[in-house]
Amino acid sequence: MKKFLLPSMLMFSVFAFAQNRTSINTIPAEPANSFKKTNIAEYKKTNSVLNNKTSNQVGSAWFNKVDYIEFLNPGVQAFSAMHLFPDSVIVLGYDSNNQPVYPWIHKAANYMDPSFMAQQSIITDKFATYFMDSISVGYIYERNTGTADNTADSLIIQIIAENHALDYSLTGPPAFPYQDITYSYTTNNLSGMTVLKRLSIPLTYADTCSGGLYKQIKRATPGIAAQTNSKKIGAVVSFKPGYTYTATDILIGDGTNIATKNVFFVLSSEENGPGTGNPPPGTDPTVYGTGGDYTSDMNMSYILDQSVRYNTNANGWNGYFLPTFAYTTPFAYEHHDIGYNLRVASVGINELEQKGFALGQNVPNPYTNSSVVSFELAKDVKSAVFTVTDVMGRVVSSQNVDTTTGTHSVKLGAYAAGVYYYSLNIDGNVTTKKMIVE
Repeated sequence: MKKFLLPSMLMFSVFAFAQNRTSINTIPAEPANSFKKTNIAEYKKTNSVLNNKTSNQVGSAWFNKVDYIEFLNPGVQAFSAMHLFPDSVIVLGYDSNNQPVYPWIHKAANYMDPSFMAQQSIITDKFATYFMDSISVGYIYERNTGTADNTADSLIIQIIAENHALDYSLTGPPAFPYQDITYSYTTNNLSGMTVLKRLSIPLTYADTCSGGLYKQIKRATPGIAAQTNSKKIGAVVSFKPGYTYTATDILIGDGTNIATKNVFFVLSSEENGPGTGNPPPGTDPTVYGTGGDYTSDMNMSYILDQSVRYNTNANGWNGYFLPTFAYTTPFAYEHHDIGYNLRVASVGINELEQKGFALGQNVPNPYTNSSVVSFELAKDVKSAVFTVTDVMGRVVSSQNVDTTTGTHSVKLGAYAAGVYYYSLNIDGNVTTKKMIVE
């Protein structure tokens, strides 16, 4: 799937700045002796229990894109350990020809779009008000500095707010929307982003993952203000070594080259698996959002690569994090294991008062043979169109529905098992909800 980056207009009368960015078709070498695709057979279980509901519910749940993918297609995604290091002035490891390989991924990030996570049941539309209580990061951490040195390294997590001024679309086909993250190479930090909270988490021997064993850090995030209208929320993850190092120190050892410094990895997944072949050819991710539509699914992971870190990127990405979908070559790190524990304390703005119409959740949900969707109009309208699409954005059904004031219903028939989205378009204003067919 070839992807090209084009500038695009934003919703809400905001315009994106022009970007002359192109897709990335090569990636740097990795060490031969890495923790890729190891010890993932017992990857954390997901909760597939969904509750029938008619609107956003009070309660809390974990939101994580890799859990969502596992919920849709159990056992398909392939997991790898993605290294993080603040610069490239150290040896990451050695390749199969015993040549040094240097760190090229310096920060990991993602934006989470909560209303599009089907494995949870507390946020179902764009009108929820929620609080963020905790964050989680799946990781592998190996301490190689010896038992006499218990100096703590640090995991730095910056929680970032939604920013529609950075809405763009990467087009291919297929097209998809994303919200970028801006960066300053002179300070090696975020630039122009609203940081809601910064966590500095000590990493000691207690956090070591012996033999490449996967672990997960979970930390509370008190003090973050309520997020309204189901806003996206993001996180940027960095590793800060507590030790000094030189250009000859080694992070990943092998039988010939001994690791001398502590190393940190974020767990990431290739959504549709590595593919079939020797070596595996890799696969493209599945796109759930619609290019140019910044109300559609915008869940996305990112990396800060070596070229952006040192402001030498030749594809126009200097000053921006790279969305992982920008890679056209096989890329094992499409989705990072970064999760958010969100709590809904109220059901948010009344949709009928705000927009003049309200779309209910289908009942029952999930369903097998039939379900019913109710909608209400505050006044007569000129047109009302009800549409069902699959997760790829393909139209499954579309029909004109009642345009008169009052409450109406639409009967849904049997579809193939899977996740679907249904939309009500009232005189050009659209509301979308998701449903599950079993």
